[in-house]
Amino acid sequence: MLTQKELDEFKDALLSTKRPLIYYDDDCDGLSSFLLFYRFLKNHCEDIKGVAVKSTPELQGELFLRKIDEFSPDKVFILDKPLVSQEFIDAIKVPLYWLDHHPLQNHTGVHYFNPLKHPDPHHVPDNRPTTYWAYRILGEDAKDDLWIAMTGCTADWFIPEFKDEFSAMYPYLLPPNLKIRNPGTLLFEADIGTLATIFQFALKGSTTETNSCVKILTRINDPYEILNKTTSQGKFVYKHYQKINAIYERIRAGVKVTRSKLIYYAYEDTHSMTGDISNELNYFYPDKFILIARIKGDRRICSLRSEKLNVRAILEKALVGINGHGGGHEHACGASVIATDFDTFLGRIREQLKK
Repeated sequence: MLTQKELDEFKDALLSTKRPLIYYDDDCDGLSSFLLFYRFLKNHCEDIKGVAVKSTPELQGELFLRKIDEFSPDKVFILDKPLVSQEFIDAIKVPLYWLDHHPLQNHTGVHYFNPLKHPDPHHVPDNRPTTYWAYRILGEDAKDDLWIAMTGCTADWFIPEFKDEFSAMYPYLLPPNLKIRNPGTLLFEADIGTLATIFQFALKGSTTETNSCVKILTRINDPYEILNKTTSQGKFVYKHYQKINAIYERIRAGVKVTRSKLIYYAYEDTHSMTGDISNELNYFYPDKFILIARIKGDRRICSLRSEKLNVRAILEKALVGINGHGGGHEHACGASVIATDFDTFLGRIREQLKK
């Protein structure tokens, strides 16, 4: 876990910035972390710039560095990105703070905050989501944004200790008597899960649509504005969710479940839905190994899930000698494999499942 000293150090960095640039991962955990910090920073900053890092697990390249030149920040923050290139870090000449919960990275020139830096005495990895740690960093200053913290944790398959507090405050979003099998119950059987999906889908679509949704979310103070469409801003975000959800349902309809241990489905579309589909299938088919792939040019962009098997270990073996890369958590991973090697990659996964 992060120490109190680390929590205080990160908050001090937030308190002392006047012009922060914040890169965040393009999922609900990354977005929720950004929203928590944005809503805290807006009270004392001259300007704040948020950049969703889309379509790549690694923060790198001129496209994202250009944001530094355009905005001229006094500090840069990175939220929920599993990988950041050393070249990218070296190019930033202002203090850089990176908050994450994925497997540890070893870089210089960055203030790196990751709970996995402090091994648990019982050897249980602490990969509580970035949203959770953002909420802990802000403490009482984020008490009005408990709903955002709960949304980010729910999307990342984590039930925080403040669940009961949230349930008492928002019983219609998370009924106190809900029978919880695992974190997926919140995501797929409660309205807090709908809110998490709305956040997730806010990051899908055109850049203009995404920017509009995120800007609105920085200004919404109550989740019912969205779910009950009580304001024009809430209606805008919900309408975008309905549009993306229709695309999701169309793609999801192609998945076929058989007696095989493996649920495999590949589709070609401009919309990335692999993580969303694999999460849903993982909850409703806990005995299966899930592999959803999106055909993108000469590559296959994959999401892999399993409630019971070590996905990361299986993925690592499948990638040996393959033109591809991937990684993630023990039960949830992502991968990118060149098309010419994909059949070999898929075959190796099938062989491991037979064992």
